[in-house]
Amino acid sequence: MKSDTVAKLGIIANALGAAPANPSADLIAEAAGEPDHAVSYLVLAVLYEEIPHPDLIKGFTRRWRLDGLVPLVDEHAKIAGRRRRSKAVPTRVVSDVVADVTDTARSRFTTGIQRVARETLSRWWIGRDIELVTWDQRTSRFLSASPEEAERVVLQPVVAGPVEFIIPFRATLFLPEIAVDDERAARLRTIARFSGGRSIAIGFDCIPVTTAETAGPGMPGAFSKYLSTLARFDAVAPISKAAGREYRGWRRMLSGAGLTGPEITDLPLPFNANPEPRDRASIEATRAELGLDDAPVVLSVGSREPRKNHLSLLHAAELNWRAGHEFALVLVGGNSWETQQIDEFVSDLRRKNRRIIMLSGVSDEMVWDLYATARFSVFCSINEGFGLPVVESLAYRTPVITSNFGSMRDLGEGRGALLANPHDPEQMAEAMRLLLTSDEEVARLSAEAANLPTSSWDHYAEQLWQLA
Repeated sequence: MKSDTVAKLGIIANALGAAPANPSADLIAEAAGEPDHAVSYLVLAVLYEEIPHPDLIKGFTRRWRLDGLVPLVDEHAKIAGRRRRSKAVPTRVVSDVVADVTDTARSRFTTGIQRVARETLSRWWIGRDIELVTWDQRTSRFLSASPEEAERVVLQPVVAGPVEFIIPFRATLFLPEIAVDDERAARLRTIARFSGGRSIAIGFDCIPVTTAETAGPGMPGAFSKYLSTLARFDAVAPISKAAGREYRGWRRMLSGAGLTGPEITDLPLPFNANPEPRDRASIEATRAELGLDDAPVVLSVGSREPRKNHLSLLHAAELNWRAGHEFALVLVGGNSWETQQIDEFVSDLRRKNRRIIMLSGVSDEMVWDLYATARFSVFCSINEGFGLPVVESLAYRTPVITSNFGSMRDLGEGRGALLANPHDPEQMAEAMRLLLTSDEEVARLSAEAANLPTSSWDHYAEQLWQLA
């Protein structure tokens, strides 16, 4: 028997609780006991060095019941031995918490999803056993996150280690992102169904289904594949009551396919009502870098996409500029699509000498400085699972104009927000006019924001850990 095959059999035996000096198919069969999909998954994943296809797992278990495990292990070990990966890496089976951070680890942008992932995992990382993983280029196996990737997630130095193929087995799979790539969704579905462990996900929203007209090209169909993966998970933690209502409605539909679906447990994101205060020198440096001088700042944070409603915001801003109100509009956003109309509108406004600053990929520190220095912010999205920019603004006692329904209303009403219909630019413009001209109204709303709930990211991360 080849040495690499012997090594693989040893990995399987160890994962099953045996530690033989000379691993073999017979010893694995003895340790495995009765036919079990989870063991089939483990054997195939180790031998083929990838997360196996569900049909392969089910076929393996079916033959195990008929013919026994020993001949199957020998057969697949020979087949796998004839296949060579171009880049072999060591294999490690993990039974602790495994977090799929593929997008967060590889992106320099800080979207709402990535902020939640980072705030959560940076706290889990301290004093807990957790494995950060990303998918390889073929999306066929988990690889341990590199130090650079891990540091991007947990926001602290990480000791370098070997790149390994990580197999979750009787572990907790944690998905703090959305997985809309077909292959990624399918492999995660396999792990959730067959690895013998627990699987939980953060439920951000169902917007690509409920408001499909605002989603990017292909997103509604891709998101449906992601939902089919969540249908096999044990638990989903929606980030707000509004998101929870969406996920419960989706879960009720699963009974038509004979599926129970995951347990839905609302864990609203925190208000983080006591953020780290910004240093006046840092704020002034940010203003100087952006050329803001003494102009009042109107801030809008959010990716540039149809759902974020930038066209209505620009319309409302132009109505105020035409009325003679002086201010600088600062737009901070990461990923973007379908922005041609926005770009053309911005160009037209700039030709009229309107002060518009568009930023992308900036540091968190600059974003906090902008919240702290803004006269008010605007976040009139068409639909949100939560609306982090609302609470981030209010945490700095900066009033926010936000939408008059859904999670945004839940977050802002009576806590320092002015509510407006996002489909009515004139109503948005009137709210902006009030805050641009009335120091008393700004002070009133700022005082309301002082009474925000005292929830924190520490508390949120601990609640989510208990669910895991």
